[in-house]
Amino acid sequence: MHNNRKKTIKIFQTSMLGLAALGSQFFHAQTTHLDSINISSVEKEIRINDPYISFFQPLDFSQTSFQFSTTKQNFKRVQTAEKTGDFTFQSEGVYKLNNKIALSGRLHADKITEDNVPYILNDERTDNSSFIYNPSYYWAPRAARWQKQSYFMNGQFAYNPIKPVILQMGGEGRYSKSYRQNADPRPQVDNYNYKAFAKLGLKWREHSIFGKLSYVHHYKNNNIMFVTSGGNIPANDSIYIRYNEGYGNQYIGNTQYKTSEYKMGGYIWGGEYAFNNANTHFSAGYDYKNLIERFYKVYEYQDASYAYHTEYTKYSGLKTNLHSFYLNFLGNYNGEKWASSITYQDQLDTNYNYPLEYRTYRLEQKNLSWKNSLIWFNHKSEASKVLFDAAYAKNHVKDVSVVMERKLSFFQYRLGFEREFSLMPFHKLSVGITQNLYVPLEKEFNYAPYQSTKENIFATKIAQPDFAYDATSKMGLNLNASYRIDEGKIRYELFGSFTQVWLMNSTYKNKVDYNGRANQVAVVGLNVYY
Repeated sequence: MHNNRKKTIKIFQTSMLGLAALGSQFFHAQTTHLDSINISSVEKEIRINDPYISFFQPLDFSQTSFQFSTTKQNFKRVQTAEKTGDFTFQSEGVYKLNNKIALSGRLHADKITEDNVPYILNDERTDNSSFIYNPSYYWAPRAARWQKQSYFMNGQFAYNPIKPVILQMGGEGRYSKSYRQNADPRPQVDNYNYKAFAKLGLKWREHSIFGKLSYVHHYKNNNIMFVTSGGNIPANDSIYIRYNEGYGNQYIGNTQYKTSEYKMGGYIWGGEYAFNNANTHFSAGYDYKNLIERFYKVYEYQDASYAYHTEYTKYSGLKTNLHSFYLNFLGNYNGEKWASSITYQDQLDTNYNYPLEYRTYRLEQKNLSWKNSLIWFNHKSEASKVLFDAAYAKNHVKDVSVVMERKLSFFQYRLGFEREFSLMPFHKLSVGITQNLYVPLEKEFNYAPYQSTKENIFATKIAQPDFAYDATSKMGLNLNASYRIDEGKIRYELFGSFTQVWLMNSTYKNKVDYNGRANQVAVVGLNVYY
C-alpha cells in the first residue's frame, strides 16, 4: 500500500508537469494572437470542454482573473464555515493554432480562510450540496479556523489529422491541502486528484459521432493526532474524536489508528452526437461513471527489535454509479449570441463494510439543470445580457444500521440582466442585477437509534439541522458592476458584486439558534481579456 501511494503521487506529479508544459505552450500561443472578447460563462464552459468546436466556429479567447471574496453565513449547513475569505487566481481560454489543432486550458489557484467549521475532520464542505455524500469519517464536535489551499490545472487539445477524423485528448490535476489553524487535535488533509480523458469522432459534412473514455483517480491522507488514552473520554467533548459509518451508530476512535487514507478510482465512458456549422453548435451525449472510494485505517507499531511497521486495514467502501445525459447549444444569429446547456444525472451510491461484510447506506439522487444566456449589441456596441438558470433535484438517503430515511426534492432558479454603457471611447460601465429562489418540494426526515437508548450525535447535531436548512425556502439578490477599458486587443475589467440571501419561512429558525440576519457575499477583482 505504501509503495502504491508513492507511485500514485509520482504519477500525479508527472501528470501535473505534462499539463504545465501543455499550458505554457497554450498561453504562449495566446500572447501571439490576441482577440479581446467577453463571452458568457455558459459558452465559455462549453468551448473549453470541447476545443474542437473552433474548427467550425473559430473564437479565440483568454481570460485571467484576480479575485477576492468574503462570505458571512448567519444560517448554513453545520459542516460549513460561518465566515470565509477567498483569494483566487484563474486563467483560461481557447486557441485555434491552425486548421488541424485547437487548444484549451485552465489554471486555477485558491487560498481560503474559514472560521468556525465544526463536526468535521476532512476538507469536504456542504456549501453547494445537500449533504456530504459519504458521511463515513472521523469527526469531532469542536469548531475552529481552517486554512485551505488548492491548485488546479486542465489542458486538452483537439486534432483533425484528416477531414473525417477528430481526436481530442487531455488531462487535469488538482492538489489541495487543508489544516486547522488553532489548538486542535485534527489533522492536515492532503488531496491528490487527476483525470485523463480522450474523445474520438468521425465527421460527415456537418454531423459528428464521438466515443469517450476517461480514467479518474483520487487519493486523500489524514494524519489524525489523537490525544492520550487518558484524555480520550466523552467528558472532554472539545477534543473527543469519533468515527461514524454512514448515518448509523457512532464508533469511538481507536487511538492505535492515527492515520487514515481514502483512495478513489474509476472510469467514465460515453458517446456523443454533434452538429456544427458556421453559426450553430449542437451536441447530445451520454456518460456513465463508475467509481469506488475505499477507506483504510492505518496501524503503526514498533516490534520487540524496535523496528517500525505499518499495516493497512481496508475498512469501508462507497460505490457510485452515475448516468449523465446532456444537451449543449451555441448559436450566433444576426449578432445575437445564444448559449444553452441541459444536464440530467441519475446517481446511486451504496456503502460496504469489509470486516463485517454488509451494506447499510444507500443514496439515490436525480438532478436536472438548465443554463442559458443571450447577448446582443446595439448600434453603439453596448452589450446586453440575459441569464436564466433553473434546476430540479431529488435525493433519497436510507441507512438500515439505524432507522434513518431522508427524502428531499427542490426547485431553484436564477434570473439576471446586465447592461453596458459607453462613457467615452474604449471605456464602458456595466451594471447588472440577479435574483434567485430556492423552494423545497418534498421533505421527509425520520431517524431512530438502533439497539441503543443513546441518540447518535452525528444525526442530532449534523443530519437533522442540515435537513432543516434544506427544507427552508430561500431568496437571494445580487447587484454587480464593472468598469471596462479596452486597449488594443486587451480588455481590463474592474468588477465587484454584493449578494444577500434571506430565509422565507421559519423551518430552519425552529431547529437552531439563529440570529435572524441575512447571508452576505462580497466580491471584488480584476479580469483581463486578451
